Amino acid sequence: MNAAKIPVRLATGALAIALAGLVFPGAPSATPSAPPGALPGAEVTVVRVEAATDDDRRRLLGLGLDVVEADDATAELFLYSGAEADALRAAGFDPVIVDHDRSPAARALAATRAAEERAEATAATSELPTGRVSYRTLDEIEAELAELEAAYPDLVRLFELPHPTLLGRTVHGVEISRDVHAPSGEPVFLTTGVHHAREWPTAEVTLEFTWDVLQHDGADERITRLLDSTTMIVVPVVNPDGYELSRSLVNEQKRKNCRVAHGAIPTYEQCADPVNANRGVDLNRNYAPFWAGPGSSASQTASNHYGEAPYSEPEIHNIAELTAAHQVTVAVHNHSPDGRLLRAPSSPLEPVPADVELYDALAQELGAALDWPAGPWPEIYYEASGVAEQNAYYTAGIFGFTTEMTPGHDGLARFHPPYEYVVDQYFGTGSYPGSSMREALLIAWDAAADPALHSVLTGRAKPGVELTLSKDVVVDSSPLTLPGGGTGVVSTPVTLSSTLTVPAGGRFEWHVQPSPRPSQYASAHLPESWTVSCRNRSGRVVHSQQVTVERGQSAVLDLRRCPAVPPRDR
Repeated sequence: MNAAKIPVRLATGALAIALAGLVFPGAPSATPSAPPGALPGAEVTVVRVEAATDDDRRRLLGLGLDVVEADDATAELFLYSGAEADALRAAGFDPVIVDHDRSPAARALAATRAAEERAEATAATSELPTGRVSYRTLDEIEAELAELEAAYPDLVRLFELPHPTLLGRTVHGVEISRDVHAPSGEPVFLTTGVHHAREWPTAEVTLEFTWDVLQHDGADERITRLLDSTTMIVVPVVNPDGYELSRSLVNEQKRKNCRVAHGAIPTYEQCADPVNANRGVDLNRNYAPFWAGPGSSASQTASNHYGEAPYSEPEIHNIAELTAAHQVTVAVHNHSPDGRLLRAPSSPLEPVPADVELYDALAQELGAALDWPAGPWPEIYYEASGVAEQNAYYTAGIFGFTTEMTPGHDGLARFHPPYEYVVDQYFGTGSYPGSSMREALLIAWDAAADPALHSVLTGRAKPGVELTLSKDVVVDSSPLTLPGGGTGVVSTPVTLSSTLTVPAGGRFEWHVQPSPRPSQYASAHLPESWTVSCRNRSGRVVHSQQVTVERGQSAVLDLRRCPAVPPRDR
């Protein structure tokens, strides 16, 4: 990798000292950018330990500490208290300080952040579609989503996800399509940002890609073709509560959501309190398939805490329902900062995917566009359970991926490096030559449109009829100790249900997920079928039929028995 354009790299040699007597100073005062009444943030110390074997890495992950990078020889962690340093030593590790948030390097990063915001205020520009030169605030992101709809009303629909966050915020997304105001039967590409609060570049890339697509409609043949034939859904900030605390620097290194105690709704003050800095649920461990398995923790203070139950957190309930209500064919969930492209399996409990050849071929194509290692989590990263790729694949056969962007930054700069790196990562220039998030997202969007990677239903019905495609499935957690004793799995029912309005002329084409679903237990598909149905004016189902259609195949339906009635309110 080339040297960084902005010299804010953290020096590890001169700063590193043995931690035999590591003392964590008191928390710093709240920054001027913190919301009124904000409490002081949690202080962070970055340490490095030797972890040269698989057993070392499993033992380290089992502590539930905030492991931010692991390679073949060492691992780096964020520590928030002396008690965490003691736990590390008690497990046989000898931590060495890399950086902490009162170091010269941390102060240099804070100065860089302030300079970026001054540049934004003076209308400096970058090569990005919007010209941004600094990270957006949550308010700016939400205002920009509304601006997108206002600027492109025929192409963009702003929507609210159904479940408010724990602090009562609404999660917003945009749907982009040539047929954005009617269910059209197009294949759906989904991309998201900020599952983890401190991963600011993920919101930037998803928003810049959205602007890029809309600005180049009609000018770029590839983008125009995809807008003509697909729907794209973008949720830039899955975790707005956490992002607000991180971006406002109240708790800059916050990873999880604001859950302080199971079953309880927290206040802002409780979430911001440094005492609760380690509390919360890791939203990318809260999905139902393989929930509570390897690479996740029952401890509420662990960085990878999986939550009280599958889909227990409203932010993940939102994404699970969004996926279940649309015929998503490819999904990319963006993270930072480790330079990898990840697919299922993520847990050693999973089989080789039933669609491994097609799935991995797309992973390798994305990895090539990013110039990163690509493949299953355990082979190129670490173990994890209850993640977005598992949810996509085992509930609906969706090819889901995680990008780990803006790699190669040390210490406290790791998750949101100087903004110049975001520009370079988007285009594959500067610090990341040939590693373009723009190109990777275009490839994934193109793959979503490819009927060889999903299924297609065609047929005839009366114009204006609303058709429903549905299936009830069950997904299982990892084996765990159940209440009352004994070992078993938590089975979670999921209803997949989407709609299509038959166009004028009475012929429809519906791009859908394959009906046989990947098994969680074998490299095989479950022999499932979709139910296609329609209703009369009173809402009663008057016709339904089963259809089985495999990946890469199509089926023809004759639904002219469905009565011609206006679509029901959605």
